[in-house]
Amino acid sequence: MSSKQRHQLLIHLGDCCMKQGEYHLACKKYTQASDRDKAMRALLKSGDTEKIIFFAGVSRQRNIYVMAANYLQSLDWRKEPEVMKNIISFYTKGKAFDSLASFYDACAQVEIDEYQNYEKAVGALTEAFKCLTKAKMPDKTKQENKITDLKSKIAIIKKFITTRRLFDTDPNEGVKQCLGLLQDSDLNASVRYGDVYGILIEYYAAQQNYERAYQYVQELRQRMPKIQMSFFINMRTIQDVHDAVGAPLDGPDNYAHEGLDGDDMQNGSDIDEEDSEVHEEIYQENTDPAQMVRASFAYR
Repeated sequence: MSSKQRHQLLIHLGDCCMKQGEYHLACKKYTQASDRDKAMRALLKSGDTEKIIFFAGVSRQRNIYVMAANYLQSLDWRKEPEVMKNIISFYTKGKAFDSLASFYDACAQVEIDEYQNYEKAVGALTEAFKCLTKAKMPDKTKQENKITDLKSKIAIIKKFITTRRLFDTDPNEGVKQCLGLLQDSDLNASVRYGDVYGILIEYYAAQQNYERAYQYVQELRQRMPKIQMSFFINMRTIQDVHDAVGAPLDGPDNYAHEGLDGDDMQNGSDIDEEDSEVHEEIYQENTDPAQMVRASFAYR
């Protein structure tokens, strides 16, 4: 049998295995036929994450790295530091910098949406910016637009971080800057309205200026009627504000996290704080992969 005939036979056997759902065997036949693309596609069908990571590592081909990274993004990478590490590694080795930039952008959004950690979000977006400048996208105009949008997003978040810190030294200026941010039509694409209003409400409640605090509670509800305020503001603060102005806590669904009972509503922000602590502990326990992933964008 000639080498060409052997190759054709192995490919045919691999195709037959694929049709029968024997993905691992198909991968073996495709590999014997030196068709690593088809071999990887067979593994992707199997969903065997461990073997997919191993195969990408030994293949050392750019397209294989990218295929593996794309698959890993379909997993719950937010809770798996090792998966995050491999996504970043594979996109880097595959020189898919535009895809890596999108992944860092997704990491930043997780930091904002789940943990309200804008400092780490800026770090991730900075890494995304670096990747975009290295990328070789066919549409240069689209690439430039992405870079411009990313610059704007980073600038707005940095301004919010600076504003939030002002409340420790110059709260009047902090209030002024918050109000300025709320006038920015592009704010919610970078910083959530709830986080800005949350600072104002907590500040005025601490000053016992409950009328002003309630004014911002109402503004936030008007701007975002379905918002769950307990994610942004301590429920005790919300209760104190409403009690002080004599307003009922109507529409409890707008205040409590979905699924919480009455006792939990009183401690909504405490639950968020506990979640945040658990989040940090997970990363500290998984020292090597987690530190490699999160440290890569946390403090740059």
